[in-house]
Amino acid sequence: MKIKSKIKDFEVIFAKDFNFINEFLQIEHYIVIVGSNVYAFYKKSIFNKFPKDKLIIVKLGEQNKTIKTVMKVYEKLLEQTAKKNLTIISFGGGISQDVVGFVSSTLYRGINWIYVPTTLLAMADSAIGLKTSLNFKSYKNVLGTFYPPSKIIINVDFLKTLPKLNYFSGVGEIIKFYLMKGNAISDLDNTLKKIEKLKNNKNRQEILNIIEEGMKIKLSYMEGDEFDTGRRNLLNYGHEFGHALEPASSFRIPHGVAILIGIIFANVVSLKRGLIDKKVFDDLNKHLLVPNIPRDVVNIKKRYFDKDLILENMKKDKKRIGNDLVLVLPQKNFSLIKINNLGIDEYESSLVELRKIIGV
Repeated sequence: MKIKSKIKDFEVIFAKDFNFINEFLQIEHYIVIVGSNVYAFYKKSIFNKFPKDKLIIVKLGEQNKTIKTVMKVYEKLLEQTAKKNLTIISFGGGISQDVVGFVSSTLYRGINWIYVPTTLLAMADSAIGLKTSLNFKSYKNVLGTFYPPSKIIINVDFLKTLPKLNYFSGVGEIIKFYLMKGNAISDLDNTLKKIEKLKNNKNRQEILNIIEEGMKIKLSYMEGDEFDTGRRNLLNYGHEFGHALEPASSFRIPHGVAILIGIIFANVVSLKRGLIDKKVFDDLNKHLLVPNIPRDVVNIKKRYFDKDLILENMKKDKKRIGNDLVLVLPQKNFSLIKINNLGIDEYESSLVELRKIIGV
């Protein structure tokens, strides 16, 4: 898949095996950056193939997605003899992409990088998003750049070692994409079948097809708005509340699961405003949204939904332009709109309803 960008065009390669590692070894000047968890899983099969002086192993987590981690990587890279001609190869999920992408976009005003996503969330969503994002203090994703990798290599075999919680994080974001396609409600039965296949994580080709379909839905919203000033904003469906919930739970609720909960919250607001039908609202909760919040692996506690803490986090949304809150809402035909006038009382009553729906 070739993707055009005003920054630089890039390509997505769907790999059948790990032979692309041998191609990396032929690059003249390169450094591999990998998170410690991915390194531990694939040390023998992948990373032992690289000379030790070509490896940078970084501890990565939402708490490490900061300028402090970036500065540590800068120090390592500045020691390399290659400068502008250096290629960074990063393995990992969205946090690895954010950190390494930010480094690649800012060091020497931009160097080449190749990204190998290892999580479902990264493969289906963030890998093609062009964005790099860092957290600052309690503010999520407020630092960043637009800088795509030159090449993205997707091998779904990485998903075999992905913990269930992380896998469901990707499922959550893919559900969002299916709700954003033009015939979301009329095609709901087909979506439910695909999500079940995705959750089984058995059929390689079906997973690839679903990832590619999600990518195409996302690209349809990015087209003509890759710098996120208009229609692309609608991809934040579920994110305003979800992004606020993540730090409120000390990131114990992973991104994609928080987004699913954020979608339910947005739907509650939409229902209260008379924008969506009650039957559609109930059907989505019963069959698609609530069942895919994996309560067996994520402990969703009442204290994560503290109304004042979540409100404070939502006020930090970088897309907020006034005193009220920003939210992307579905309408009757399930097309999406962005509102800038979610009031505090409306927020609080919707939060009460959300908690009833998910049982916290």
